[in-house]
Amino acid sequence: MQQIGTDLWVHEDAMSLVGVRLGLRMTIVKLADGGVWIHSPTALSSQLKAEVDAIGPVTAIVAASNNHSLWLQDWCEAYPEAEAYVSAGIPRSVPLSNYHILQPGLDNPWPEDFTWATMPGVPVFNETVFFHDKTQSLIVTDLIQNHPETTPSGFAGIMSKYVFQPIGFKGVCVAPPLKWGIIRKDKSGFAYFIRTVSGWDFTRIIVTHGDIIEENAKSVFTNLCQRFTR
Repeated sequence: MQQIGTDLWVHEDAMSLVGVRLGLRMTIVKLADGGVWIHSPTALSSQLKAEVDAIGPVTAIVAASNNHSLWLQDWCEAYPEAEAYVSAGIPRSVPLSNYHILQPGLDNPWPEDFTWATMPGVPVFNETVFFHDKTQSLIVTDLIQNHPETTPSGFAGIMSKYVFQPIGFKGVCVAPPLKWGIIRKDKSGFAYFIRTVSGWDFTRIIVTHGDIIEENAKSVFTNLCQRFTR
């Protein structure tokens, strides 16, 4: 784990997607009440658990996009006292017994730490994004990605060059499916969501896929997402 701000850490991991190595990042925040908030949990190891436990008691485990639940149950079982907060599609694929759906209308459980918003009308993701006020960090799962420019060798390179990159998984990008109008069932609602996030005073974007965006983060977000507000 690496500390990147006051009460803010990240853990780097990876998984294989059709032979292509996909970087993953888990974000860890120590909350104002002393609890620990886990975002986009990665594979749980004894070493990682010890590092997290050294920060404080885990009280919230957050899986904020439908496609990021692979290790969620492991974390919930390791921390049965923690509350799970998940995107709307996750309970259909993960047998959780105690959870809260991240959606408009849910009271903010962490008002001293985060402002948050859920993208409406995008059932592929149902993603919720978070603004950590103390470190001016925007925390996203799939909405914004930052893939390496280099192409791997072998089969992974073929898949990356001829499948993933052509559909938009390259460099700093918006999750490519969001560019397809059919994915956004509520275009006006999604535009409002983007305008809301644009209004937050963030100077960094912590992405789950790729390098953290530290320079001109607000401009990067605006340039990538302004198409959705037209």
